[in-house]
Amino acid sequence: MNQDALTLAAIRDELAALLTGGRVQRVVRPSELSLGLEVYTGERHQLLLSAEPEGGIALMAERPRRGVPAVSPLQLLLRKYVEGARLGSITQPTLERILCFGFSGPEGSVDLVCEIMGRLSNLILVSPEGVILECARRVPARINRYRTVLPGQPYVPPPPQDKLAADELDSAALTRALDAQPGPLFRRLVQSVAGISPLLAREIVYRATGDQAAEWPLDDSSGQRLFGVLQEMLRLPGTHAWEPSIGYQVQQGEAVAVALAPYALTHCDRWEPVPSISRGAATPLGKERPMDAYAGARAEVWALVDEQIERQRARLASLERASVSPAELAELQLQGQAILAMAWATAPGQEELICRRGDVTGESGLEGDAKLRIPLDPGLSPEENAQAVFRAYRKRQSAGEQVPERIAETERELAYLEQLQTDVDLAEDRPALESVRVALQEAGYISEDRKRPRSVRSGPLQVRTASGAQILIGRNSAQNEMVTFDLASPHDLWLHARGVPGAHVLLKKAGPEVEEQDLQRAAALAAYYSASREEPQVLVDVTERRHVRRIPGGRSGMVTYRNESTLSVAPCGPQAGDEEA
Repeated sequence: MNQDALTLAAIRDELAALLTGGRVQRVVRPSELSLGLEVYTGERHQLLLSAEPEGGIALMAERPRRGVPAVSPLQLLLRKYVEGARLGSITQPTLERILCFGFSGPEGSVDLVCEIMGRLSNLILVSPEGVILECARRVPARINRYRTVLPGQPYVPPPPQDKLAADELDSAALTRALDAQPGPLFRRLVQSVAGISPLLAREIVYRATGDQAAEWPLDDSSGQRLFGVLQEMLRLPGTHAWEPSIGYQVQQGEAVAVALAPYALTHCDRWEPVPSISRGAATPLGKERPMDAYAGARAEVWALVDEQIERQRARLASLERASVSPAELAELQLQGQAILAMAWATAPGQEELICRRGDVTGESGLEGDAKLRIPLDPGLSPEENAQAVFRAYRKRQSAGEQVPERIAETERELAYLEQLQTDVDLAEDRPALESVRVALQEAGYISEDRKRPRSVRSGPLQVRTASGAQILIGRNSAQNEMVTFDLASPHDLWLHARGVPGAHVLLKKAGPEVEEQDLQRAAALAAYYSASREEPQVLVDVTERRHVRRIPGGRSGMVTYRNESTLSVAPCGPQAGDEEA
């Protein structure tokens, strides 16, 4: 279903109006990580709550059927507390992908917290005291030491993202945040502003510029429109001006439903309104995906990577707080000089020195007339107070010299971990998942489990196009390193999805030129084997291998490149027309 924060806000509004006060008559378990609730309000409503990776919240036309024969501990407790209880409230933390259903029945009150976060989704039953009674997916400390989700533990919400919140948003802050991110404008919005999904970001950029793939920076008028559209969208949970729609992409002359949103999807090839976002959430989108046979193993490795990402983000935030601006250092130095300069006017035991800035700098005018207020230690002489300030200056100066390199190092680690996160997504079998675990061990993030058998390293995917061109695809960081630096010739074409983690793709050149259809095919594969594979169009950079360099101090597969051109293609995986080399 791929439900973002705005979609869940619109679903909350609909369900609150429709179901509040209703009585739960039935609880079933359609799959390992989903629940079906029948809520009676004078008529029967079938509510599906799914923590599957592609799950979410929807009203179903038919009664959900029992799909798992065994009764889970969560289902047993729901039968005790929720079956026969009334639904009293449905709430959502501001722009978070969480809905909380409050029930009250003969056995007492409970909350069923639905965290709709892709592979990290969960259904958690919580007592009035805030203690977890049971959950669909247990998360012990060995998987995530920062947020344990187990019965008997206090419920702790997912940590907030280190992004601009809606109430912090102004034009200047948005500009600074967008300047600090790489990639196309929609990607910068996703990375900068809380509550913005890729789908919403594309819609905002399209409404502001007429081009969903627009680049940053924008001209002044487009920048103002962008800020206005962003504010309008983020106010929707308060204005309730929902306009549910389904967006379609035309593929080989056929319109395929690819997205559902609580606003008009004007950036899609075409769109049409739907009467209910909650019922529209049950509409199949795109092509039916096969069941993931490795869902359990994938979720476990994903959690290991996600824990390390959270640690690095926390470290980066701490380093950024510790960074010292030149203005701050200059102010400390000025304070020390002021204490020495005004020592003649400082009385013993004085706790604060107040003087004009110009008395120290010799400036005149408004800046020189500004007052300095400097706290003093009354037990020290002016000279000793000045020395204390100078010591603080030297300490902050020394720390400031180290922080930028440590920030750069942490950003490199984050980029590598985000690549590993994509490796988990792209893994097609258990050895590929184990290779990510091994990469975490080799990087020192986790200790080696000696009971676990060593995985065999696999090579990159090799395909030949219909014209005979050879394409090599690295499906994890180790294979990326191999494709780019072991198997490539200097003039082979190197491709990578722009601004997101993904595969290094190599189009081998048999002559001075390559056929356009082969280049497009390689670009479509690079888009497919990237973090943007679910998006309708992906920007892919192309350059010759000789322009690709390892990042100094970076880990396996981390590169920088230049002299690139950019293609916009639809992601497309291996096809029948491709021949595996």
